[in-house]
Amino acid sequence: MSIYAELDRKILAGLARLVLSLGLGGCLGPADNTDWPLLGNTAEMQHHAPLDQINRDTVARLGLAWSAEMPTSYGLVGNPLIQHGTVFQGGPGGQIFASDIRTGQLKWHFAATYDPVSGESQSLAGMWGRQMNRGLALYKDMAIIATGDCRLVAVDQHTGKKRWEAQSCDASQMYGISGAPRVGDGLVFIGNACMDTGATRGFVDAFDAETGLRKWRFYTVPGDPATERDPFYQKVAKSWGTDWYKKTQGCGSVWDAITFDEKLHQVYIGVGGPAPTDPSQRAADAGDELFSNSVVALDSRTGAYKWHFKEVPNDGWNFEPSVGIMIADLPVAGSPRRTVVSVPKNGFAYVLDAQTGKFLSGNNYVFVNWASGLKPDGQPIMADAGAFWKFPGKKMLVYPGGMGAHGWEALAFDPARNVLYIPAMIIPFLTTKMPDAKIGGVSFDLFAGERADAPIKSHGEVVAFDLVANKVLWRARDRMPVNGGLLHTSGGLVFQGMADGRLVARDDRTGKVLWSHQTGGAIRAAPSVVMVDGEEYVIVSTGNGASSSTAALVARYTSTPEARTPPRLLAFRLGGKAPYPALAHVEPVPAPAQPRQDVAMAKHGADLFEGYGCSLCHGSDGGASVGGGVPNLNRMPPPDFVTFSKVVQQGLLSSAGMPRFRDMTDADARAIYAHIINKAWDAHDIGAKGSEDKRGKM
Repeated sequence: MSIYAELDRKILAGLARLVLSLGLGGCLGPADNTDWPLLGNTAEMQHHAPLDQINRDTVARLGLAWSAEMPTSYGLVGNPLIQHGTVFQGGPGGQIFASDIRTGQLKWHFAATYDPVSGESQSLAGMWGRQMNRGLALYKDMAIIATGDCRLVAVDQHTGKKRWEAQSCDASQMYGISGAPRVGDGLVFIGNACMDTGATRGFVDAFDAETGLRKWRFYTVPGDPATERDPFYQKVAKSWGTDWYKKTQGCGSVWDAITFDEKLHQVYIGVGGPAPTDPSQRAADAGDELFSNSVVALDSRTGAYKWHFKEVPNDGWNFEPSVGIMIADLPVAGSPRRTVVSVPKNGFAYVLDAQTGKFLSGNNYVFVNWASGLKPDGQPIMADAGAFWKFPGKKMLVYPGGMGAHGWEALAFDPARNVLYIPAMIIPFLTTKMPDAKIGGVSFDLFAGERADAPIKSHGEVVAFDLVANKVLWRARDRMPVNGGLLHTSGGLVFQGMADGRLVARDDRTGKVLWSHQTGGAIRAAPSVVMVDGEEYVIVSTGNGASSSTAALVARYTSTPEARTPPRLLAFRLGGKAPYPALAHVEPVPAPAQPRQDVAMAKHGADLFEGYGCSLCHGSDGGASVGGGVPNLNRMPPPDFVTFSKVVQQGLLSSAGMPRFRDMTDADARAIYAHIINKAWDAHDIGAKGSEDKRGKM
């Protein structure tokens, strides 16, 4: 190439960048397209895009470019990944959907296969995992997804054909996978979930991204003291107290937060809480119970331990940092510092030194009562206001509630101003010891924030938090508590999808809503943004959110009945004129075939419904699931007890993902059945009353 040709190339490239910066990119070609290839756009998980065509001044012209219905009954909640003109979306059971970025047209759909009899051997966690998925990973020309029952599958991005499959955990034990794989250093990283049972030992696996061969494993908690021979874990076990293994095996699950640091060749994992949740059911002399409730740094190439930071000692609330780990280069004492930002469930935001794990700063971003603040080393100053296990028989209002102040929904970051944006949940729980609970040893009233006398009502917030000044800049409130993940752009905007179906753009300086539109479906995923032929596109998935467990557990907080629509992929651009999809038409709940059951038996069944973990899939309102592969038991209650027993106790539908409860007694089964029937009648009667009220107003 001549020097003149090279100058011409540089001049043209400079003109292209100028056109983009002026927001006049409509005439540019494919060379000016951008990708969103990783969760959060880059390995740092900042959910930031350096694009500004859509900005504070132009966002009023934002409109729908296209919408496409996805061929599944699950509302998809993973951050859409975009590469080479294709949008990739993950779904439960190892599904991948590949759609054209310009039209939304489906290019291909991959669905992992299952052994028809595998349900007989799979645990509750394995079955649960098949119903959940929070995204996928892209590596070179492959898309990689977890199946839920402990497998990873890689497929060709162009054809959707399987390239390799790898086994991580054992779904016949209490293991399942609901999270998205992460990639870095030629490896794929994946954790797992134990459903907070304490029945298994948590770990993270790393697989060769090219072949699927496992390269290393790091256990997050020590093993059986009778067989543990590793001096490292023998030392770690001392933090769990005397005879700890007789009470729990962990779990310390890494069910979501895994963040790869390409500069330091480290991977940061957020480890779940110990179980049972009630600390009085664990060792009385327990210490830090490592590495539960910790951010842990590992050598990404070998899995070797580097450092850890413990966030909640003696955790009784499951305030785990398994969510919300981000990397940011921040000014510290006047010098740039590589930092790890952790926003766990406990209501505090932490900044840690990425090389050492040293605590640099932290503060609460919502009201908390389980701690009165942080010590200079970042450890909490514990308060009795949340210590329910110290007050047997007393129902205690804990802030944050048992779901935490922040879940897996994406954080966003403005690297120019060092401001973190947090999608916060304000959901007070009444917490009580429940030793007979099958999961956790604790009972929660998830809807205490709806009571007339609730000092703080359940609601959602976006919180802008200055990581350098260590303080909240602003907070914006919304009536629905559980909304979608966030996206920040250099246009000065923070995008968020809402539980009621709106997509909202806020001014990143004030939180003021600058643009909002009803999309026709509930949103849990964080939006992604890319340039397509010189135009900036915002991509988001909508629907019933069924591939998230909280969509069923607290359905009234994660979606409205009108927003529980078929899953769709939507694209927005300036001047978009496509018609918006309609909201759902809500049909009345039919009357159950069986009469109301004994009230006392049904009340006992309500406790068992929670204790056996039924609410995790079917929902806390007696089975009001929102879709996907889990039937709504309010609308479709079992026709009779014999059928119910065959499904629940004998495993009639195990091949379809419904676990078999072999140890459930007939008495427990009848009580749960009574609860389901009565809740179905409640839903029917409420719908009937609503219809009567509407008729009366006509």
